[in-house]
Amino acid sequence: MIFLIKVEKFANKEIGNKLKPTQKEINKFYQENKDKLFLSPESVHVRHILVSVNKDDSEKIKAEKKAKIENLRKQLLNGGDFAELARKNSDCPSKEAGGDLNFIKKGQTVKAFDDAAFSQEKNAIGPVIKTEFGYHVIQVLDRKPAKKIALGEVKDRISAFLEQQNKSKAFADILKKLQQNAKITTY
Repeated sequence: MIFLIKVEKFANKEIGNKLKPTQKEINKFYQENKDKLFLSPESVHVRHILVSVNKDDSEKIKAEKKAKIENLRKQLLNGGDFAELARKNSDCPSKEAGGDLNFIKKGQTVKAFDDAAFSQEKNAIGPVIKTEFGYHVIQVLDRKPAKKIALGEVKDRISAFLEQQNKSKAFADILKKLQQNAKITTY
């Protein structure tokens, strides 16, 4: 451990501030990675009502729960207050917020929920969907399209990342050089 601390101090003395990336390097990294790393994915603001189904539920109980969610959906289609119905009937902790899950990104929830939420029209009451948690009725309140994150928003993070990469490489190079010049005895 003491050896590594001494090597790190030596490396910092040897290298100094040569590790800070230039603006050109930051720009190059951003341009090469903007489509993979600097993309804010599409997101939707959703609320839902969940009637949970357990693995051990009998077919009769499952049918009753499906009928319950279908009835809740009918109430919503006839102008029922989504938040109020969620508070009174949902088995999800989000019921306290009227079923509001806020914005979710694709892949953040289970596939069936994702597929329904991201294909649904804004403000429409969706069909009943089944997931491993039970039956859901979803409403999409808002939608944000995918967008590229501007360089200005990520410049500091890129700089820190590149500096850390440079440090790791320089440290490995110095360590290799020291090992080549050192007499190492293994016991």
